[in-house]
Amino acid sequence: MAKPIYVLVADLFFAMKIVKTAEGLGLEARAFDSSERLLQALEEKEPTLMILDCEGLEREAFRLLERFQSDPKLSGIPRVGYLSHRAQELKREMLQAGCEQVYAKSEFTKELESLLTRYTNDFSSRI
Repeated sequence: MAKPIYVLVADLFFAMKIVKTAEGLGLEARAFDSSERLLQALEEKEPTLMILDCEGLEREAFRLLERFQSDPKLSGIPRVGYLSHRAQELKREMLQAGCEQVYAKSEFTKELESLLTRYTNDFSSRI
């Protein structure tokens, strides 16, 4: 069974957009509104990709990045985030904290399908 994509996201509408896009590609995505719930899900199954709402759930995202950086089992899982194009300082901080890539929300939305495909295919080839 394929590993899911985990999404930490504050906006329910945006969460559904990501989940539905993943489903359209034959991928499983699970949306969480707190790092605590997402960490509980990690006990059951590791994801193939982590997507973080870096502005709506900033503290939660930093908490997850810290956990992923410090846990050897999780450190290899790709982590990408999105935020508003105005939040350049926050983008820099997220990259320093362990996000591999941080997109402006508009770019993330436009490129969502190709991002999901690229990251899940890249992960599959590493297994």
